[in-house]
Amino acid sequence: MKLIITDAASRWFRDEMGLEPGNGIKFYGKTYGQTEVHHGFSQGFTREDKPVDPILEVKKDGINYHIDSLDEWFFKDLITTVDYDPQADGPVFHFQHEDGDTPDVAGFVNDADDHSDNKSDASTGASQH
Repeated sequence: MKLIITDAASRWFRDEMGLEPGNGIKFYGKTYGQTEVHHGFSQGFTREDKPVDPILEVKKDGINYHIDSLDEWFFKDLITTVDYDPQADGPVFHFQHEDGDTPDVAGFVNDADDHSDNKSDASTGASQH
């Protein structure tokens, strides 16, 4: 498990969240959404100056970025890079497996395998064409 905070992301967190040295940000996993390696889950963040039970901490520009033990399931065996997206004017998260060739968490080799693009009718289970 590794956490990388880019210089641009660090600037955004300090500027937009008014962070000063000694403050902190907690990253966590949440239901709904998708990442490069998660289906049905996405990441979140919140201001948390004093970590409760950290399993990973990275200090950058005096700010403590951390992941608590309750969220190990989401970040385990992953390299998480937090960067800044100027188009969205906010942080963007990128995930990759530490071993470099494990399929995503859901076991799909590529996004087409999850059938997320098919048009099924949830009320009847029938496909719509």
